[in-house]
Amino acid sequence: MTNIFYKIKGKGIPIVLLHGFMESLEIWNFLYNSKIPNKYKILSIDFPGHGKSIFTLEKKNIVFTMEKTAEIVKKIVKKENIKKAIFIGHSMGGYVALAMAEKYPEMFLGLCLLHSTTKSDTLEKKKNRIQSIQLAIHHYPLFISKSVKKLFHYEKLSSLQKEISFIKNIASNTNIQSIISFLKGMAIRKDRTFLLRTTKFPKLYISGLYDRVLDIKKNYEETKNGNKIYFVAIPTGHMGHIEKPKEIIKILENFIDFSHF
Repeated sequence: MTNIFYKIKGKGIPIVLLHGFMESLEIWNFLYNSKIPNKYKILSIDFPGHGKSIFTLEKKNIVFTMEKTAEIVKKIVKKENIKKAIFIGHSMGGYVALAMAEKYPEMFLGLCLLHSTTKSDTLEKKKNRIQSIQLAIHHYPLFISKSVKKLFHYEKLSSLQKEISFIKNIASNTNIQSIISFLKGMAIRKDRTFLLRTTKFPKLYISGLYDRVLDIKKNYEETKNGNKIYFVAIPTGHMGHIEKPKEIIKILENFIDFSHF
């Protein structure tokens, strides 16, 4: 059984926010507390087993693919009578947005991949995800601690303790079966780099110079042959929206204003 929680605020051009793995819509608090809701309608969603969304295992070995999750997002967007929107996806949220863009490109005014990629997992990364499942099952606290610590700028961990605790608290409340299901789903996701060429809407990459999850050089390389692509590098790890929210707001405001003209 899946019961999806979401939040909507503001009026105007719709913006759909999709959080990353073991996160929740709370990561977008900085946007809700900015001036953006005064100009735009913001919709954020908790993925199954994340935040306040309920996830109960109906079948063994269920896998939450990016496609399946994209259909959940589409249903909520449709329920709110949103025909077109700017989609902003952090990490796994970007993978979900890409799955949706492949099937429903007409719904996109723009797409921001915030610390995300169109590439599928390498064999090494797939192996790491499977190993992560075992760690999550047998040593859950250690799995959470290692996973969250890796997300932040490694040279500023001591000054980011408040931010790390915030994300660790959200991650610790993520349903374990959901964690396993999404790890499997990310491992088998397809490469969607072709969407950078075939889609006509504007696309923005925001990448961290000190990201230990995604290599910024590889991130930049994948944008080279795309259409209407903008690339911005920021001095953060994988959590730019948590480490430097004000900087992210400025970047997003410019992209949002540009995308709907």
